Amino acid sequence: MVRSAFYLVLLSVMSGNQGFVHAQESANSTRLSITNSTSSNVGSAIPVGLNASHVIDLGLEQGYRVNSVEAAKPIDDSMFARRIHLDLVGRVPRTGELDEFLSQTNSSKRSALVDRLLASDEHAVHMAEVYDAILIGRTNVDQVKKRMEAGWLAYLRDAVVKNRPWNQITREIVLARPSSPEARGAAWYLYARKDKHQDIAEAVSKDIFGVRIDCAQCHDHPLADEIKQKHYWGLVAFFNRSKNVDTPQGPRISESAIGGFSDFANLEGSSSPNELRFLEDRYVEEVRPGKDAKEEDKDELYVSVNGTDPKIPKFSRREQFVEKVLADHPLLGKAMVNRIWGWMMGRGLVHPVDSLDSFHPASHPELLDWLSRDFVASGYDVRRLIKAIASSQSYQLDSANTKNVDPKWFATALPKPLTAEMLQRSMLTVLEPVETSRWDTIEKRVAFANLFPDVLTEESIANVAQGLLLSNSDTITELVSMKQSRFLQSLAAPMETATATERLFLRILGRNPASDEVAYCKQYIDGRMDQRERAIEGLAWAMITSAEFRFNH
Repeated sequence: MVRSAFYLVLLSVMSGNQGFVHAQESANSTRLSITNSTSSNVGSAIPVGLNASHVIDLGLEQGYRVNSVEAAKPIDDSMFARRIHLDLVGRVPRTGELDEFLSQTNSSKRSALVDRLLASDEHAVHMAEVYDAILIGRTNVDQVKKRMEAGWLAYLRDAVVKNRPWNQITREIVLARPSSPEARGAAWYLYARKDKHQDIAEAVSKDIFGVRIDCAQCHDHPLADEIKQKHYWGLVAFFNRSKNVDTPQGPRISESAIGGFSDFANLEGSSSPNELRFLEDRYVEEVRPGKDAKEEDKDELYVSVNGTDPKIPKFSRREQFVEKVLADHPLLGKAMVNRIWGWMMGRGLVHPVDSLDSFHPASHPELLDWLSRDFVASGYDVRRLIKAIASSQSYQLDSANTKNVDPKWFATALPKPLTAEMLQRSMLTVLEPVETSRWDTIEKRVAFANLFPDVLTEESIANVAQGLLLSNSDTITELVSMKQSRFLQSLAAPMETATATERLFLRILGRNPASDEVAYCKQYIDGRMDQRERAIEGLAWAMITSAEFRFNH
């Protein structure tokens, strides 16, 4: 019944009627016939190209009604500004930005803010960091510098700036044959795995298709029947002829025209050939040599290539993968939609975000199906997808949840821990260090990233190292000081304690303090008039290390 109701509601949107209750009531008499006339996947019958924000709201509202869930109230402008700045540019808004936004009275100001942030250079830098953390992961300073030298981060930033289609990006990082100076960093995705072909296969499946296939290495997946051992070793085979090489143009991935044939055994001891296969039973036929045949690597097996780039086989397994598996694979669009949804909404429609298998059903399957098809129809337009989610009423709900509602219904905003980059950048934004260049370095960013490594995890659990940094670190103590912070220095001027308190709250937490908070802070500061500056530093430290600051909520 949930499927048919969702379908009918979207029909009402198509006809210009967005009254959910009216659509449901007037459709009761036809619900059965529509259900019987559609496929089991009703979402596939809904045309793409509708207002995606409305589709999101109606899809989630249907879940509220069917499950008797009450949605939270919308957030106010100040909280929206904080949330959208963190999600789209990776920092809290500056005071001037917040004041300007709050002063506007036009009804479209939230949409205009989303557009402005999506078009900003900061958005490109921020999303490149997010992609990097997801696709490569955290590492040490030397490795970060190497990936920068290889052009990987510049490649990602350029892709975001130009809003290049996601299917094109995935093609380039898997094929790893840069065709222009701007794309030279694309090879790093494979290069970073250091010729570990199983690591490559597991990363490609998880990052690009949203499916973990690790469990299928020794046997068929025990919980998801569609994931077979042949898919694991078939994906490995697509990459096992590849090898890292260093060229004058930077890191590249060579590929042999021969080899890579083997058998894999299951736990029962039976063996099978590692054919070129992947999920959805995508299969690429390849002539295998005879049992005792000896392959010979000849120039005639390669296409003619100019310059110093690696030779390209006439039959390239990576190219076959891109053309016959990746190109129109149904999980390509669905995985990215689920990941961006998870980034914006706190968890995926399938949770965790890299578990698009039959054992982890979507909370709203029709909505995920529609958004995925709409994403593909848009040309894999990531920016359009982000805007649709950000513009929905569902994204703009309050995070207060006093009724213990299951988070999978998205009836409230789900608090999201700030990534390392977001936390560091937000600290610098609110405190305005006197020596900005001293604090905004690769070394400090990597140090934060190693302490706060999680991006889009299933759950967030603080550890001792994080606690020690925030509570007993010379770095934080010095940063949150009158000596280093221009903002705190501005509060040292003679002013009412209540005024200083309001400025602290608005600047650091993005909101005005409640009356009891003002009273407490006034008592704390006024009781230490001989050490007023130290008291202000203490309050600023308490706010910056609080959960309210460290989470996007």
